[in-house]
Amino acid sequence: MPNGPSGHRPASYPSPPASPPTHAPTSSDAGTLTKNRTYLNGAIAAQAYLRRTRAAMRSHGQCRPGMLREELQHLSAHAFPPAFIKGFMDAIDAYVSMSLGGRDVDPQSWDVLAAIERRGYSQ
Repeated sequence: MPNGPSGHRPASYPSPPASPPTHAPTSSDAGTLTKNRTYLNGAIAAQAYLRRTRAAMRSHGQCRPGMLREELQHLSAHAFPPAFIKGFMDAIDAYVSMSLGGRDVDPQSWDVLAAIERRGYSQ
């Protein structure tokens, strides 16, 4: 799908229900998302989720279907702020994009915050 004018890429599956943000990020908000501690905490939580998932894959040799959906439902059910969920999803998106691009990304040593900056999610 092409990027919209704000650089936001729509999810390929339904987003978890969340209360709407007070305003949607715009190009004038450049750099503010990655300075937002809640957003950064969401990205770091995604890295921890990827670490747990990769460890489970190594232990059991497979990934249980629906794990990501369950994690997103957990975040929604516990009323995590929209900025946290956005940081979580942006980090997952960066990881998947890098992996599909042929890079072997190890969540243990991956610099998730640098990856988000490079991808321009704050734009």
